[in-house]
Amino acid sequence: MKFGAHVSIRHPIHMAIDRAVAIGCECLQIFVGSPRQWREIVYAEDDLDRFIEKRRKAKLDPLVAHTAYLINLGAQDMELYRKSTGALIYALRGIDRLEGLGAITHLGSRGGQSWEGALNRVTAALTVALEATERAMILVEHNVGAGGLIGGTFEELAEVLERMDHHPRIGVCLDSCHLFASGWDIRTAKGVNATLGVFDRIVGLRHLRALHLNDSKTALGSKVDRHENIGEGQIGREGFRALVNHPRLRRLGAFIETPHFSADVPDKKNLDLLKRLRTKGPGPASIRGGKRSKQVRSR
Repeated sequence: MKFGAHVSIRHPIHMAIDRAVAIGCECLQIFVGSPRQWREIVYAEDDLDRFIEKRRKAKLDPLVAHTAYLINLGAQDMELYRKSTGALIYALRGIDRLEGLGAITHLGSRGGQSWEGALNRVTAALTVALEATERAMILVEHNVGAGGLIGGTFEELAEVLERMDHHPRIGVCLDSCHLFASGWDIRTAKGVNATLGVFDRIVGLRHLRALHLNDSKTALGSKVDRHENIGEGQIGREGFRALVNHPRLRRLGAFIETPHFSADVPDKKNLDLLKRLRTKGPGPASIRGGKRSKQVRSR
């Protein structure tokens, strides 16, 4: 498994590569625009080319973008829905230009809609975004399952993928904090293996293309999304040891979105901790077809 961080793109954008290298990244997550505004940034072509060249030399792979937090692909309000779809397209085009893997996005909230109504709107938006772009993947992020959030269960993720006919440019990103807060007990190797077994049965591990590694400030099943530094939260180091060494996850890029131990060297300590937990051994027993692990989840 490769480890990376979400790194600032403060001007010029290619300086993100320097920041990533300085903290020991092996892969990289960025925004391509403002995360809390609809404003789109137009970058100088030379800066984008320098980003690509620097990343190639630094061997940072994969590269992903996270979409704006404002996005709600299930919104009933047409203006919000239009802006959300446009913001997803913008992120996909940006990461395509930078030759990255894809854009990780939250699906939003269904509000007062039925699940079927929200699902129709989400899949329509995803379809438009795919048609408007060429190569980059849309990586749908699982959330804590609070309120009307879309994609808070494996079943909801599976239904989105099924409605999209398992399009090759649609994948999934799992976040360790979100898994834990939504009720999946990943504090032990047994719990990690069981959780991945259920995910494989319902969604399919072949669709899992990225991980977010964050500890959780809140308790198992809290439905509250509060990230903590690696090993400092409720999941603990043994849970992360099991995650980063699981044989079915080793092919993935994993990105931290942690609060930082120290403001002057953001994320380096978190990355160093994960690297120390990473081993060359076999890790937890692999998930075998036909025999699925029992679900280890809070009730």
